[in-house]
Amino acid sequence: MYGMTTGPKAPFFMQAVLKNIEIKGSTMGSRKEFKDMINFIKETKAKPVVSSVARGLDIDAIDGLFEEMKKGSQFGKLVIEVSKENVQSKL
Repeated sequence: MYGMTTGPKAPFFMQAVLKNIEIKGSTMGSRKEFKDMINFIKETKAKPVVSSVARGLDIDAIDGLFEEMKKGSQFGKLVIEVSKENVQSKL
C-alpha cells in the first residue's frame, strides 16, 4: 500500500484479515527533498552499482534476477530495463 501521505486511513477488508495479510509502513521525504536528490544526482553524476540487467520483458531473465536476490549473490542493483536506452526521464 502506498500514497497515504494525505491521511492515516487504510481500508482493510475481511478477505485480507482471513489471509493474514500484513501492512508495513515506511516514510518518504517531501517533494523538495526528492527534487534536491534529483539535482544532487545530476550535479555529481553519481551512478548506482548495477549487478545484473534483464532487458525487455524476458521472463527467464527476470526470473534469473529473482534467483540472484534469493541467493543474495548480487552486488549492486538488479535492473529490469523496460524502455529504450537514452530516453530522457520526465522527472
